[in-house]
Amino acid sequence: MQETVSRSLIEFDRKVVGGAPLPKALVLYAVDAGHFVLSVKPLENLEKNALTKTRASVSVERQKYLIKIPPKVYSFYKIDESDYTVMASNKDPLTIIISI
Repeated sequence: MQETVSRSLIEFDRKVVGGAPLPKALVLYAVDAGHFVLSVKPLENLEKNALTKTRASVSVERQKYLIKIPPKVYSFYKIDESDYTVMASNKDPLTIIISI
């Protein structure tokens, strides 16, 4: 279990969000088996439809954001076993979509 906790990070370049600063914590919504969403503020449509909602902490290291995903969410998506794609929403660049 300790190994999963220490590896439960995803990282992406700050350019993904247009270089905008992210707060120290984001709202994380598990949307379906292949996607989760990170947002600066609660998203009304996901508040009603998400599988789960939790928080993810944010840190910055060398022009990259490091997002600490809660271990249960990280394990559910098996991020350590698969590739993931990070993209920003066209409507709101501070809403980040992670596709597994």
